Amino acid sequence: MDGGTLVRDVVHTLRQAGFPLVGTCRAEVPETVERRYGEFLRSGLHGPLGYLERSAALRRHPQVFLPWARGVFCVALPYNTSRERSAAHIHSGQAWVSRYAWGRDYHKVLKGRLRGAGRLLVEAGLKARVCVDSSPVLERALAARAGLGFVGKNGCLIHPEFGSYLFLGEIFTDLKLPDGEPVPDGCGACALCLRACPAKAFHAPRILDAGECLSTWTIEWRGEFPEKAPGLKGHLFGCDRCQEVCPYNRDAPLAMEHEFEPRPGWFAPEPSRISNLTREEWDKMTRGTAIRRARYEGLVRNARRVLHEIQINHGDHGAHGESKRETE
Repeated sequence: MDGGTLVRDVVHTLRQAGFPLVGTCRAEVPETVERRYGEFLRSGLHGPLGYLERSAALRRHPQVFLPWARGVFCVALPYNTSRERSAAHIHSGQAWVSRYAWGRDYHKVLKGRLRGAGRLLVEAGLKARVCVDSSPVLERALAARAGLGFVGKNGCLIHPEFGSYLFLGEIFTDLKLPDGEPVPDGCGACALCLRACPAKAFHAPRILDAGECLSTWTIEWRGEFPEKAPGLKGHLFGCDRCQEVCPYNRDAPLAMEHEFEPRPGWFAPEPSRISNLTREEWDKMTRGTAIRRARYEGLVRNARRVLHEIQINHGDHGAHGESKRETE
């Protein structure tokens, strides 16, 4: 089988597996991205996410991670199953779980769907490595190089039709592959995402201070919150605000993936119920979901913090630091 036929077969297999966006690129991070990532680390914007610094060489140079890698098949899978937005629920006293964690753990879903294409490469005598998020890969940079979208001001990959609620995955191979057609930056003068951030974590377009981001504090932080921690403003696990306000997500088609539908108890849950979960209840409710990343102690801590903030601000129109305009 010649290389062109194999590439077409792999792409066809990926589309048959349910990925509407598939592309290829060289196994190289663009120099501009490599440079910005170094500046990001030197500025300390990674905050408590020490693994971003420890794996910097692997992320900036894929050949350090996989010396044999020459090309990458990149995919994106939409996951938004509802147009509900967080602000209205938060103002009603409920907590918010980021929509990417509502259903089955996306790592498992994407890896399962990528393996068939990976087997085609191996059966053709090539190397293949499936990666989904947890691998040391600058996946948004590669996806943009493969023509799956552009990186917006909120730092997310945005596709003009499918928006930014996208799970990304890759198959690295020793087969040389071409870059896709670049998608032009479509943000223009819009800055809705920067203004909507409840923690004001954006220093500038595409420059997020992970040490301020509510996703960092609600998912990655271990132990009790220090005094410097920002208010959670109703967020129990992650935050969707910079994506909710993005114009590209207003009319993007909803994902038809049953596996990403909210599991019972995780769509806008009552914080008091989560704060009183036993470890056994937590284990049952989070099994097979990305919510387990926060661990039992972290999730209960978050719920208690949300409740405390509600009690402090009870009856205050600005209880969660958001304007009326942001709830509409």
